[in-house]
Amino acid sequence: MRDDDKTQKLLDCLFGEGATRRLLFSPKETAILIGRAEQSLANDRFEGRGLPYVKLGRSVKYKISDILAEIEARTVDPEASRKAV
Repeated sequence: MRDDDKTQKLLDCLFGEGATRRLLFSPKETAILIGRAEQSLANDRFEGRGLPYVKLGRSVKYKISDILAEIEARTVDPEASRKAV
């Protein structure tokens, strides 16, 4: 399955008609959503930086609110830079 297909599957899960809203995502799913490598997320956890995460036993999960905040923080609005000039 291509990354585009995986991303679409996750988006359908999140926002699809009649979809159950999920609150927690695996590192693999999170990596796809934010466009980073799963290993980068693991490195960030080890170094004590990056996205906040939840430990459930040995499992690591990321909250959708933190994922969306990360995406929002990295959003660039080209119109905003033109208005500032």
